[in-house]
Amino acid sequence: MNKTLLTLILILISRITFSQIAKLGEFSDSEISLTEVAFEPDASAVILVSYGNSKFLPGLLETTYFIRMKVLSEAGKANADIRIRYYAGDQRMEDISGVKAQTTNFANGNAETVKVSKDGIFEVDLDGGYKELRISFPNVQVGSIIEYQYKKVDKNLTFIDGWTFQNTLPTLYSQYGIKMNPNLEYRTMGQGQNFASSVEKTHEFDNYTWTLKDLHSLKEEPFMKNYRDYVDRIEFQLAQYRTSGDMGIQWKDVLNTWEVLGDEVISHYTQKGFYRNNPITKEFLDVDLKGATQLETAQKAYYYLRNNFRVEGDDWIYPQQNLNQLLKSKVGTPGELMLALMGVLKSEGIPCEPVLIGSKGYGRSDLVPFPFLNQFDEILLLAVLDGKPQYLDLSQPDAPFGYVDLDKHVKGGLYLQEDQSKLIPIDIQHNSNSQYFGRVEMNEEGQLIMTNSHRNYRYRGLSLAQEISGIEKRKESLEELFDKEDGVVFENFEVNNLLEEKDFLVMSFDTKFTDFGANEMILFNPLKFSSFSENPFTQEYRMFPVDFGYAFTETYNTVVNIPEGYELDDYPLEAGYTINGEYVLFIYSPFVVNNGLTISAKFVVNNPLIPASEYENLKYFMESVASKLSEPVILKKKSSPSPN
Repeated sequence: MNKTLLTLILILISRITFSQIAKLGEFSDSEISLTEVAFEPDASAVILVSYGNSKFLPGLLETTYFIRMKVLSEAGKANADIRIRYYAGDQRMEDISGVKAQTTNFANGNAETVKVSKDGIFEVDLDGGYKELRISFPNVQVGSIIEYQYKKVDKNLTFIDGWTFQNTLPTLYSQYGIKMNPNLEYRTMGQGQNFASSVEKTHEFDNYTWTLKDLHSLKEEPFMKNYRDYVDRIEFQLAQYRTSGDMGIQWKDVLNTWEVLGDEVISHYTQKGFYRNNPITKEFLDVDLKGATQLETAQKAYYYLRNNFRVEGDDWIYPQQNLNQLLKSKVGTPGELMLALMGVLKSEGIPCEPVLIGSKGYGRSDLVPFPFLNQFDEILLLAVLDGKPQYLDLSQPDAPFGYVDLDKHVKGGLYLQEDQSKLIPIDIQHNSNSQYFGRVEMNEEGQLIMTNSHRNYRYRGLSLAQEISGIEKRKESLEELFDKEDGVVFENFEVNNLLEEKDFLVMSFDTKFTDFGANEMILFNPLKFSSFSENPFTQEYRMFPVDFGYAFTETYNTVVNIPEGYELDDYPLEAGYTINGEYVLFIYSPFVVNNGLTISAKFVVNNPLIPASEYENLKYFMESVASKLSEPVILKKKSSPSPN
């Protein structure tokens, strides 16, 4: 469905008088005296008030925004340059007007206000039909209060963006209100932990408000790149609209079932030529991709498109090119290439359909269980190969067949099939473990050498392959993979990339310890190469879950051959750690056998998504693991027998 369809069917104009909870230049004593945020004392600036109010106009939604911010330190001055991005397109789908902005400083109890001049408020054109409103505030000092307000109109009445309550700065008060049109019925979608537990909601006639207070700033946290999926926000999708005619007043549904929603999307793909009866391979590609099995055919098709077409542009559910344009240019977005792959497989008689998903980081941790199109942003393919289901993805140009971008490893998606579209669970099974083998011994020159072999499977292998490729393109040594250490040399690298054939990559190399010489004592770390030799969790508190991405196991095995003339003086003792729920597990086991020492360890992530409520336990667990992995083996020279 065209997103602007509903602009033609509004019957009743709703009028409301906008009443702000705050006005430019009117400050409370607490705002003037504030020098620190109690729940985030290191904050450089704070949003005192963030307020939005929406109302319906003929064919438009108008939202008035008001933001008040205070600068608390020198670093906070960087927040005085405001950028507001919006989509104008060719038809001015969104537009901003009525911008007012000012800076207020306080001296000797008096407020001194400087309004932002016209030169300080301007627009910049961006790519893809987007524009950016920029506001540069003058005379900003520590203690300044800066304020701005504006109105934005939006012609898209099917999907209303609503409001995001949290910001990159701590927010003391955030409120969104909307005056609903009685001829339009919307579904409301709220998300976020604070929204679920603490939101204050009011409802009077057709006026609705939602308020949250004392919100922490949005900060990057280790093992959480998808924090947008957990941000407190609210949005709306049109469910019904009221019409009147010969049959009287009637309510008409909008995308009211998964089947209807799916058919709308399929119709768009059909118009672009991706659903067709004639074979793509023979008519357009002039290539024979037929294999002995459906799996072999699918592999040939995948590698043909991957190796002969270039991926360029954003991954999105709506193709910009039609199929003919894509086949001619051989350049397309990931979505376009996957729809082409679908066409190729269908041409070869292989069942294959698209699945719409909301990728990690797009803004929703769980699917809304009713037909809400805005929750989807990317495409997967679900094929049936020799009777077995197989998810396919072409968004990574260097990924082998069957690999799916990790941001697409979500809980479910919308399976598209004419008249039968439905939500399906998604469970992409894979082995992405790592195995680290090491042998420590002394060479003929009296140098301690650790011979290493690292085997990384699936996504860990692909990640390492990409890192190695980047280093080689820069014509640098693979020593760049490791932190530099005095007295430690990495050499004799050998990489065997078997990801396409056997689903793993092996990297072998030697570690030479050069500083021991004739030392009486030799100390070295037997498990140098764990991903968790340092604790990544150092923040006092955690807002979002910890997301390791997928379940995996790191296994370490190091054999120490005690050199002649030396004996084992000390070594790490056995240990084991876990946390509530056994989300993670660590086991460390040393064995002394004859003239050698074997150390085995295992780090296991059983459940990759760990709630923020377990952060303190996880932090302590990881500190214990890092400490254990840093414990050295100590060898000492044997004492010479005393002369008689």
